[in-house]
Amino acid sequence: MSSEVRQYIIEDASKKSENFSAQLLKLPIKKKILTSKTSNLDKCAYWKLYDKTNIHEDGDQLKAVTGICLVLGVFSFIGLYSSLLN
Repeated sequence: MSSEVRQYIIEDASKKSENFSAQLLKLPIKKKILTSKTSNLDKCAYWKLYDKTNIHEDGDQLKAVTGICLVLGVFSFIGLYSSLLN
């Protein structure tokens, strides 16, 4: 093995050892529970797909469920139509 290759291996090994010399961080154990102060979402015992009483509701969940149902319906219709043609 040539001296240049040996020197490259030694330099590479020293760089790798520097990467693994990390310090352990001590993070706080206390877990903070966030509660909403501006709305009464914490008092709601159940979930609605479209809640008109919530001021932040924009109806995107209802649109997503409607779109998924529409796509599944179209695929079902196309599958039934194609199976009846054969």
